[in-house]
Amino acid sequence: MERLRKWVEEGQVETVIVAGIDLQGRLYGKRCGARVLVRDLTDGVHTCDCNFGWDVERMLIPGLDFTGWHTGYGDMVAVPDWATLRLCPWFPKTALVLCDTCTADGALIPIAPRSILRGQLDRAVEAGFTVKAASELEFFLFRETLESSRAKDYAGLETISSYISDYSIFRSSMDEWLLGDLRRNLDEAGIEIECSKSEWGHGQQEINLVYTDALEMADRHCVFKNAVREMAALKGVQASFMAKWHSEHSSSGCHVHMSLWKDGAPAFFDADADHHMSSTMRHFLGGMMTLARDLQLFYAPTINSYKRYADETFAPTTITWGGDNRTVGFRTCGHGASTRVENRIPGADVNGPLAYAAMLASGLYGIEHELEPVGPFVEANAYAESDAPRVHRGLRDAADALETSGVARELLGDDVVDHYVAVARWEIEAFDSSVTDWERRRYFELI
Repeated sequence: MERLRKWVEEGQVETVIVAGIDLQGRLYGKRCGARVLVRDLTDGVHTCDCNFGWDVERMLIPGLDFTGWHTGYGDMVAVPDWATLRLCPWFPKTALVLCDTCTADGALIPIAPRSILRGQLDRAVEAGFTVKAASELEFFLFRETLESSRAKDYAGLETISSYISDYSIFRSSMDEWLLGDLRRNLDEAGIEIECSKSEWGHGQQEINLVYTDALEMADRHCVFKNAVREMAALKGVQASFMAKWHSEHSSSGCHVHMSLWKDGAPAFFDADADHHMSSTMRHFLGGMMTLARDLQLFYAPTINSYKRYADETFAPTTITWGGDNRTVGFRTCGHGASTRVENRIPGADVNGPLAYAAMLASGLYGIEHELEPVGPFVEANAYAESDAPRVHRGLRDAADALETSGVARELLGDDVVDHYVAVARWEIEAFDSSVTDWERRRYFELI
């Protein structure tokens, strides 16, 4: 708060974006006059609880216990977490503060993504651990505006490049007019970028965020996605974090890295153990793998998420583990203090705080119950592991698995499980009732 007061007094900030994180991992909230916020609104900004009661298109979802016509669509409070205050240099004299979502008396709302993650971080602290994490996010850039892509009904879109350019310095140089600004602005906003690169798909990019504490990283994950979309739009182009934007183009993943620390030292590394994995790391990985299908809804939250899972595409299709192997669902990475687990199941459409909470909940469960990793260490092609459990291939199966998982209910609570299952079922119903272009192309004339 004092930092904001200083910025206001110096004339550096006139507007503050006060934002929570919604069910889809997007920022919601209000823009406030900085002087008014400092003077009158330090305890929070009121927002309608419909922010946790509608779908990706902001259509109200019926039948939710938390909110609806039966509750009168009342208020909830976005309470600033002043540790998250940062400048938004892509907008003039603007700052952003992220918020916890609370009731009028200050209690965390259990179904809020940040609340869910906080609950799992509290479990980690009780077990003597701190948690570090990082996201690697892929996305596509298009030579389209928000208006032009909508006018084309999102068909026939022009990607920012038209050839495979994975790791190409020339191609990334051609995109530096945008990506360079992205890196500089995000660094000024306190979101450190490790590196950016051209990815496989036409116009596809990957940006790796620098490892930090898990709550801060979950926040950065959400701010990053919002910032990329904003900065692209301000430059007259468009970014998309869809998991699979086109059937003939590659998919976009989000590889999540996570490790536990104890008393300031890494808890995952053991120089004398197999694969240098401590028992803590083995059990953490064992828990994540054992519960991966139960919690997959939090890694793959949309209908489109499941179009990404295909053999020999670098997206995982099996619950497998290995080392330097991009075909498995979970990788063990690094050495010494950098030893960590990489979860390759999430796509770029993932809600960061929910994915982190699911990983942490299942990993801590594995430690508590001394679970071992599922199946053998895979040295070669995990797509050929016919005996390995497979990821769910549809949102309906993932929703069923979460709804019937006693362990998920134990770890996350009935209210969380029931709310997110209801949201998923609404999405499934919306899809099932829609006639797609694929159906018209396949059946209109020929059947």
